Amino acid sequence: MKRRIAFRLTVGLISALLLLGLHLVDPGLLDAAVLRNDSVEDFDQVTIQAGFVANERASAWLTSTCDGNLTAVRILWLSVTGGSGQTLGDSITISEAGSFPEPGTQLAQLVAPALNDGFFNELPVVPATPISTGETVVVDFRFFDAPPLSGPSIVTDIDGCQDSKNGIFAIPPSLWLDACLLGVSGDFAIRAVLDCAEIIFEDGFESGDTLAWSGSIP
Repeated sequence: MKRRIAFRLTVGLISALLLLGLHLVDPGLLDAAVLRNDSVEDFDQVTIQAGFVANERASAWLTSTCDGNLTAVRILWLSVTGGSGQTLGDSITISEAGSFPEPGTQLAQLVAPALNDGFFNELPVVPATPISTGETVVVDFRFFDAPPLSGPSIVTDIDGCQDSKNGIFAIPPSLWLDACLLGVSGDFAIRAVLDCAEIIFEDGFESGDTLAWSGSIP
């Protein structure tokens, strides 16, 4: 286990890169509610986590900010040089929160996801998965093959690994473990996209920007 941890730390330390003007999010989807633990934005530094082996999994524990439907997942997939083409993963699984770091009941699964190097890949969840405000879901990516040392692979931010937010199914010992305890120094850039239900008032009007409302009757 110590050899695995040291290997991951080494790869992470030599794989940090600057995202030079990379558009991480499709501008047409900026109005969607996005669940995330990571802090990655354009022009940020990230760490490529290339120490995985086949069938290992990386998970993000995400808490909903609204009632709605989980319609897609987003995974940032990068190599040091970029432009390495398309990679097939084994699967992406969405689960209920179990007892961290072990996910609970499976809600949905995307088989053989195709990921493109250099982007936040957005993959649709069909049918969409209902989720409630305050509910935590676990989104995990399972590797089909071990990534090359220079990537492409999943990435983490560089401002610290949050407690009970990141998990790894490690082989060995073929168990879910806390990614922070394994030496991962940031949060996985694995996100979920929600289509939130619109709030309708009793008078039939939709909710909106209350700051724009007048304090007096016209």
